[in-house]
Amino acid sequence: MLPNKYLRNIKKRYYSPELKEQAVRLSYQRDNIKELADELGIEVQRIYKWRKAAKTATLPKPEKSISDATLELKRLRKALKEKELELEILKKAIVIPACRLAGSPRAMGNLWIYSQL
Repeated sequence: MLPNKYLRNIKKRYYSPELKEQAVRLSYQRDNIKELADELGIEVQRIYKWRKAAKTATLPKPEKSISDATLELKRLRKALKEKELELEILKKAIVIPACRLAGSPRAMGNLWIYSQL
């Protein structure tokens, strides 16, 4: 850590909100921000930080609103999954008794084919 004699000369600078606002506005109007920073006696990086802060402060946070279409889409996807499961169960339920009635090895082979559906 530096000895205290070096820290005495460093002063924290405070800038008024009006100056910050004006610097940000002028930085968007001019092509060369470095020249603007020199005119105002401000570091260039400070102007960029103020611009970033001003941009995030003016943008409202988007609300998470779920539209009716999104809700309907979720509901339909859930219903589709349920129907697919029901169909799979019914396919298996039809194939097993049919193979038992036939009793042939070929019917047992069909059982394997239908169970893979």
